[in-house]
Amino acid sequence: MNTALVLIIFSSIAVTSCGFLASYFLFIKKQHRVKDVTLGFLFIAIAFRIAKSIFYYALPEISPLGVGLGFFGFACIGPLALIYFSINQTNEFKVKPIQLLHLIFPITGFTIILINSNFAYDLYLLANISLAAYLGFIASQFVFKSKAAELTKWHKALFYALVVLSIILIYQLLGENINTYAIGIGLSSLVMYFLFFYALQSPVVVKKSSAKALPTELLQKIKVAIEEDKIFMQPAISLAQFAEAIDTPTYLVSKATKSIYNKSFPEVINSFRIQSIKQKLSQPEFANEKIEDLAYDVGFNTASTFYNAFKKETSMSPREYQAQIFSKN
Repeated sequence: MNTALVLIIFSSIAVTSCGFLASYFLFIKKQHRVKDVTLGFLFIAIAFRIAKSIFYYALPEISPLGVGLGFFGFACIGPLALIYFSINQTNEFKVKPIQLLHLIFPITGFTIILINSNFAYDLYLLANISLAAYLGFIASQFVFKSKAAELTKWHKALFYALVVLSIILIYQLLGENINTYAIGIGLSSLVMYFLFFYALQSPVVVKKSSAKALPTELLQKIKVAIEEDKIFMQPAISLAQFAEAIDTPTYLVSKATKSIYNKSFPEVINSFRIQSIKQKLSQPEFANEKIEDLAYDVGFNTASTFYNAFKKETSMSPREYQAQIFSKN
């Protein structure tokens, strides 16, 4: 078996695997529907781009339709990644007319290639630049600023994988011979394998089934106690005290908070305390309020614990957060 055939099989399996994973997100997983569909289309877009490289390597006389579909998938990677990173955990996302502008470049480029494939190289180069720009924006807004605290390991792995993929595709496009092109296919396939296997083992992406589902009544009782009764404002509230207050075993409370908020009980309590303080810091009447007093009001016992929790939640100090809020008003 020659090297070219091995590369084609290796890369084709990678594309097929991502196709299966995309089908899972599009048609089976229903935990966060909009996020799942977006991730499914993102995997399809990546698969289209790599599939085009495989076909071009195996059959240099690939049709304009194949080249166009590869371009369309390539040009959609950036917009889909931006949408995926923008959607929060509550699955709230509404398409606004202005967001449809992201489709102009993919659709226009696809049409141009169908009409005259001689423009394919230039359009693929522009797609590389476009993806780099999208990744730069995602980095500035979601990875290296305050929102980075909200990112899961999966989000970070996806971002860096897309960065590596972007570099590989630029290397492939600017390469001067078929060997460079082949190396690009192999390295791109490795990125797809990485995303495939990382997604399979990530509970954020592929939800693991639990041996026994927690009662809905229990989950609701805990949500009411935390979010409506604001039991988190009690100073030094412990897991045992909380469990006793709602007449529930501690191990069930611990499992339930992890199920609802994907955080441990102390992390949930501190998170809601921080959210309460953030609301006050965004209001002008609290502009001159002593930060430590606000922390004590929501249940923190020490200033150091509060500052550490606030920094972990927002990646900035309370005054920096307050200044950022007021600067936008």
